[in-house]
Amino acid sequence: MSRVVEQYNRACNSLAGGVSSSTRVNQAIGHAMLFDRAEGCRVWDLDGREYIDLCCSHGATLLGHGDVRIRAAVERTLARGAACSYENELHAELGELLCETVPCLERVRFTGAGTEATMHCIRLARAFTGRTKLVRFEGNFHGYHDQVMWAAEGELGQVDPRLAPISTGVTPGIDQHLIQIPYNRPDLLQQVFEQHGNEIAAVICEAVYYNAGCVLPTDEFAAAMRRLATEHGTLLIFDEILSAFRMCAGGAQEYLGVTPDLCTIGKSVGGGYPISVFGGREEIMRRLMPEGDCQHSGTYNGHPIPVAAAGAAIRAFREPAFYPHIHAISERLSSGMTKLFEKHDVPGRIQALGARFGIYFGIDHEVRDYADAKKHDCDMMLRFIAAAIENGVYFHDYGGGAVHHGFCAAMQEADVDEALNRLDVAIATLG
Repeated sequence: MSRVVEQYNRACNSLAGGVSSSTRVNQAIGHAMLFDRAEGCRVWDLDGREYIDLCCSHGATLLGHGDVRIRAAVERTLARGAACSYENELHAELGELLCETVPCLERVRFTGAGTEATMHCIRLARAFTGRTKLVRFEGNFHGYHDQVMWAAEGELGQVDPRLAPISTGVTPGIDQHLIQIPYNRPDLLQQVFEQHGNEIAAVICEAVYYNAGCVLPTDEFAAAMRRLATEHGTLLIFDEILSAFRMCAGGAQEYLGVTPDLCTIGKSVGGGYPISVFGGREEIMRRLMPEGDCQHSGTYNGHPIPVAAAGAAIRAFREPAFYPHIHAISERLSSGMTKLFEKHDVPGRIQALGARFGIYFGIDHEVRDYADAKKHDCDMMLRFIAAAIENGVYFHDYGGGAVHHGFCAAMQEADVDEALNRLDVAIATLG
């Protein structure tokens, strides 16, 4: 038995499900992958097998594993004792960097997981507007708190459908404050505002819908969200936990040319360390205690180690050569995989923007919403991932439908070509 499987089985005796997070079991191989070390764009499992990493910590490791700039920042902070639950100059430095870089940010707060960031943003929006209803979009993912863990009971594509919790244990009745509509439908958003405009505290949206692979909002849809929110005194929240820093330093809001009132930022912001951010207009953020009456606190908020790492990461993202390199690698990898699908007559489609991309099997047109993404052939995806892993390219799939994949900035053209050579062998097994 391999050490990976042996240690996974061992973990099952003490960890619930053998993992520290529900989605860490890779359904393509039937167990969690246990890695021993990582460097740049590569990881090695407990058996010593090397993989080119096209998961990259689900997007958290944008700079690459073990980036020297991140390590140096962390080591400097550790040498000072890394005092937890106190403020120091690193907090203001990171706040200034964020406010200089992301269009909507005038004031920020630090949290842990992205779930916390969206939870606090929604609470703040309700405090600021005095309203309770939240407009969300079908399939968009905003974390694991009870406010957002809901989905339509019936067919997809409905306006304000009956909702059901997507996990047991979710508090009943919260759905009365939620209005759900399909993504990329400005006409339906207009309809909802005409009916409920004076009740809506916020519209929350994945500004680029990476959690269904890679789905871009249309210009009309993005503009409608901003216009209708402004007209009705509603706050627009861009959930950029995943989209921030993917395609440009200012994130999806800079790329789309639409500035929300509040946003969340996570994953890559910490350079691989656990930190998330929420923030926005100064007048809204002043409602947070101690200035205002809306609570946000936590012992580990702004822990100095991830704050130091985040400062180093954002400085790296702001370097002039960073995004030209990201887009060049994206084009080489995406076009190369498309050619391999064509070569082996496999019905695969790539949709990519910046450092993340989606792979859709069995779909021959642009994926524009959740209903489109649900047509993806999940069984073929799992076969593809298993074959890729066997040939030394690591993708992750937890069996929930179309998911996002990605690369890190440490990846070079030679690494892309090596990955494509390995995937050539893997994709050949799918025909």
